Amino acid sequence: MTHPFLYRALRVAEIEAGYVLVPKAQGPFEAGPRLGIDTRLPFVLGQTEEHAVRQHQWKQNGFPTSGVSTTPHLERARFYAVPGGVIVEVDRRLFSMYEVREYVVNSILGEHPVDIAVPDDDEIILVRDGAEPFPKQLIVRVMVLDRSVG
Repeated sequence: MTHPFLYRALRVAEIEAGYVLVPKAQGPFEAGPRLGIDTRLPFVLGQTEEHAVRQHQWKQNGFPTSGVSTTPHLERARFYAVPGGVIVEVDRRLFSMYEVREYVVNSILGEHPVDIAVPDDDEIILVRDGAEPFPKQLIVRVMVLDRSVG
């Protein structure tokens, strides 16, 4: 682990929930193939984590999954934050304690770099089984941005 901390610009729902990481969907982190997205040969049918990774970050909008996007680069989190928004710092060293898995997008999709929405993000998707937000203990710092600066 090169970077012990990851960063995320929180969505409004995550701020309103008390500065916690909240996935957009619940359930296993896997997805079936989607036409126009998961079309590499050999074509894999069925539910896979690779399909979920590709779809999660597809064209920066993605499809709702049980994963949460993070980056090891604070400046990339700032790029995604809105003025007056919130960035959190997440401690990776606590992942095993709270059963958090990470999916390194550039590694998983690296064979076909064109499938990576933003390679410079070095996106790491965090996943935790269960239907609840990620434990608040993972967040070791909350940064509220100035309203005039993104």
